[in-house]
Amino acid sequence: MSLSEFSIRRGSSSRAIFRFALRDLRGGLRFYGVFIACLVLGVTALVGVAATSRAFRLGLAQQGAALLGGDLSFGRAQGAPASPELEFLAARGKLSKIVVLRAMARKPEAEQATLVEIKAVDSAYPLIGAARTDPGLAGDRKFSDFLGEKDGAFGLLADRSISARLNVKLGDRLAIGAATFIVTGWLEKEPDSIGGIGFGPRVMTSEAALAATNLIVPGSLARTSLRLLLPPEKSTEADVAAAQRDFVAAFPDDGFEIRTRAQPSPQLSRNIERFAQFLTLIGLTALVCGGVGVGNAIRGLIDRKRRTLAILKALGASGGDAARFVLIQAMLVAGVSSLAGVLLGLALPGLLVALFGASLPFPVEPHADWRDGLSGLAFGLLTALAFAAAPLDRARLLPATTLLRESAMQESGFPRWRGLAVATVAASALFAFALLTSDDRRLTAEFGAAVIVSFALLYGVARAIMALARRAPHSRLLPLRLAVANLHRPGALTPSFLISLGLGVTLLTALVGVERNLRGEIGQSLPKNSPSFFFLDVQATQAAEFQSFLQKEAPDGALSVAPMLRGRIVRVNGVAAEQVKPTDKARWALEGDRGITFAAKIPEGSKLVSGEWWPENYTGPPLVSMEAEVAEGLGVSLGDTISVNVLGRGLTARIANLRKVNWRNFGINFVMVFSPNSFAGAPFTRLMTLTLPQKPDFSREAAMLAASARKFPAVASVSMRETLATLDEILRKLYLAIQSAASLALIVSALVLSGALAAGQRARIYEAVVLKVLGATRPRLLAALALEFALLGAATAAFGLLAGGLIAFLVATYVLDVAFSFFPVQAAALALAAIAFAIFIGLAGTWRILGEKPARHLREE
Repeated sequence: MSLSEFSIRRGSSSRAIFRFALRDLRGGLRFYGVFIACLVLGVTALVGVAATSRAFRLGLAQQGAALLGGDLSFGRAQGAPASPELEFLAARGKLSKIVVLRAMARKPEAEQATLVEIKAVDSAYPLIGAARTDPGLAGDRKFSDFLGEKDGAFGLLADRSISARLNVKLGDRLAIGAATFIVTGWLEKEPDSIGGIGFGPRVMTSEAALAATNLIVPGSLARTSLRLLLPPEKSTEADVAAAQRDFVAAFPDDGFEIRTRAQPSPQLSRNIERFAQFLTLIGLTALVCGGVGVGNAIRGLIDRKRRTLAILKALGASGGDAARFVLIQAMLVAGVSSLAGVLLGLALPGLLVALFGASLPFPVEPHADWRDGLSGLAFGLLTALAFAAAPLDRARLLPATTLLRESAMQESGFPRWRGLAVATVAASALFAFALLTSDDRRLTAEFGAAVIVSFALLYGVARAIMALARRAPHSRLLPLRLAVANLHRPGALTPSFLISLGLGVTLLTALVGVERNLRGEIGQSLPKNSPSFFFLDVQATQAAEFQSFLQKEAPDGALSVAPMLRGRIVRVNGVAAEQVKPTDKARWALEGDRGITFAAKIPEGSKLVSGEWWPENYTGPPLVSMEAEVAEGLGVSLGDTISVNVLGRGLTARIANLRKVNWRNFGINFVMVFSPNSFAGAPFTRLMTLTLPQKPDFSREAAMLAASARKFPAVASVSMRETLATLDEILRKLYLAIQSAASLALIVSALVLSGALAAGQRARIYEAVVLKVLGATRPRLLAALALEFALLGAATAAFGLLAGGLIAFLVATYVLDVAFSFFPVQAAALALAAIAFAIFIGLAGTWRILGEKPARHLREE
């Protein structure tokens, strides 16, 4: 548009400004690089997390039957289904029975033994889907061929991890219980498995083979699952729900955990939701950090377009017109950038499947949902408006004469009320929209409050540093004096540095602190009295003999014994467990079966907090002692009732007392402890723990486990060391995934800092030119810049470590309930990394300033 075409009239100024802003954008987007990158990354993160979470949910829903092994699953521990239950289900469709239990496996000629999870299947398995094996099912070979009996040995499909534990190859023989097996293939993927934590390699065999092991006796800790596949003509969601209702009505308190294809794993679904919420908060953090970059980019844009703005004002445009000109361009670019982020985010699930589909433990069904796209677009636009509003006052307030000058622009001080008002409204809208679209509004509200407090603290710390630098004594060293002066000069980078980099360092410090304390709690700092081994399924007939065996093999070990059964809570105060609404901390107590015991005296590691313990010779109605936190989460107290199904039979007990349990010593403890008369005459097993001296003797432990597997094949031995190593590995992988997502905040921080440096580029060039004229050399200028960024990095690291350490303490103490200890090595590494990062980004953004020739800039002035 030519100058003669542009005239400002009150009636058409807005349209003219809009047309001029559009035509000005035709010149390119080279001034918007940081602006675009910040919004694209932030919106991509938000939309990508939402789309991936939705893809996980769709995968579980669409492939629920394959993951479950049927349309419905009925599972129960320590209680084989009775004939009426089997007949009821068989009359409604195709039925398959699966039994899972733990046992010890060993090579007959070797001394090693290892814990395995046996999965015994019937001839109908699998009802849906197919197992993936090596070798595969080629030609006429059937799945049952892997599990058949030959020469007195049963076929066995095994997870490959057993090879490393026992040096097993295909064709080798294994002894499990009283039966002999031949490894006929490697089990690469089960059709009815969603993943989960396994503390031993999975092995699959037949029902006949399991019977031959003699491991199934009354009281054995085996879990039976019945899978039901409805006929095709009666397999709608309504039919599935009706089958579930009919079974519950016919067998109301039989203790079966019922799952449907729509919800094959409620716990996994919740974990995915929680993980997605956490990653969404990380994405919001990155977007908010990017908002700081948007503000810096707007300041830089006004500086670079000062001539354009000056011409507008010279032609009669008001300050508001100049501000609208910049705002229109900013929002147009923000819209395009947000749209690009939306498209990238929606494509993320498909990319995830293309790259890692084969290794994902659960299905992902990519699906572009317009709700995710609109949400990301709104977040991007509101963020841009919230952080661009205040800097726009610079264009409004600076007169045309100032804009036309070639000298470097300086900050105009604290934003005026108009910019602050618009920014406040936009920020409030952003916060309200985040609450509206969140699945956990309390968490989002807490996050929003934390962001506001963090911004206020970071800005306050930045102003304090500037005040201290202003009052600091002048150093004789020129580089140091220049560095300190740069901390408080007009347009200083101190606020931008602390706000953008400070949030990233705080987030990473909090993650490192939580991870180190959690991993330390479960393995690296075990209490001295923690058990070395757990021994499960010790039958009553062999309990004394097995106890004598342990005392002989480990005379220096401490042995603990407790009776153990497994049961499921079916009613709470007469209300069906499915209808109870527990807190998140107590929900797990209602999901699946739980270990329970009975005792005449209060168990070690427990402290009575309410009520009284029953007499040792109590013979009245059944009583139960509940763990206090679980009781609170279930909404029960003294005098209330808990109904459990154990061994297929129902039992209702009154809550006599509440206990505080010390779970940290990993000893024998239970959520529910019943009075001894509650299970009079019922078959039960013993749970034993063996605590060895602190210094482990691996060869001695291996020999003891091998001897135990030979003499007591029904006893499952669980090594605490191996179990904690498994948990530690899971935590390590989870931490790496979260840390990778959190690194996005640092990437955005780098972009923000680049934008801040670009915004003040002209001012720094002007200062460098003046200093060169006065005799400053390039090494001195370089030293001054390095010192400035090192001081900023040190201040940012100090804040990030303090704030992140406080967050880690609060999460560890009040959320995870673990003892907190500081992490000095990791903290020092983070501090040094923050300083190095600040120096690198700072020098990378200002390096070309040192090469500027004074003559050219002096001629322009």
